[in-house]
Amino acid sequence: MREDLLRQPSLRGDAGRYAVVLSGSAVTADADAYSGCDLIVYHDGGARVDGRWHDVRRPPHLYRYALQDLDALRAALARGDDEALYLARHGDILHDPSGALRTVLDAAVAGPEVWRRKLAQQYRACRQRRASLAWALRRGQPMQVLDNLNRLLEHAMRCCHYLAGEPAPGRKWLFRSGLRTAAGRRLREPMLALFSALGDLATLGGSLQLQHNRIYRQAGMLQRHLEAVLQEAGFPVPGLAAEAGEARDIEPADVRAPRPRAGRVRPRG
Repeated sequence: MREDLLRQPSLRGDAGRYAVVLSGSAVTADADAYSGCDLIVYHDGGARVDGRWHDVRRPPHLYRYALQDLDALRAALARGDDEALYLARHGDILHDPSGALRTVLDAAVAGPEVWRRKLAQQYRACRQRRASLAWALRRGQPMQVLDNLNRLLEHAMRCCHYLAGEPAPGRKWLFRSGLRTAAGRRLREPMLALFSALGDLATLGGSLQLQHNRIYRQAGMLQRHLEAVLQEAGFPVPGLAAEAGEARDIEPADVRAPRPRAGRVRPRG
């Protein structure tokens, strides 16, 4: 496959300046015989780099590749981007004649301050998603309820990875890998209860009052379990009572009918 890749028109004749690394599904813990092969081709110098994925569907070679600049990878690693850090830890280098890619990936070190910064961002986003969930329930928007729950779970799973000092993988593998972490195992019970509560989606949780709304209560239970894990790890978190918008219940008066359109006022008589 590597030889086939280097014969592609966009790479032909310049193999000495390229490095190739295997990424995507094939380097995750869930890889199997049906996992796709994503090859990232790094060029040290930026020539002919477009960043787009190119599909190769010529049996027996079935894969896709993207041309990237090595300087962009260095910058992504310095920022602590998950995709770059995951590649540094799990990517499989297939071609690197100059050793430049190996040098860049081996130098990638994410210290505790990186994980704490990323953890703070994801925890804050998790709280914001739960506040948005309350508004979606209040307004009777089931699609927004699902969207907020999806994002809340994503932020929680990212927190689990960062607590373990690990970069989060792509969304396709985020949930299963997150539950394998020590923090993720602590969240399994409230996670399953939240999934069970989705049976009440047709009635938007079964109640217009937050303290009785099953979906909202289970989302809160998940958040409280996550906060307990964070506190045990020494990460300061504010109490749930301080969360904006939590003190208000959903009352029937909050679900107002749309205002009538303004029209001309006819004079009497």
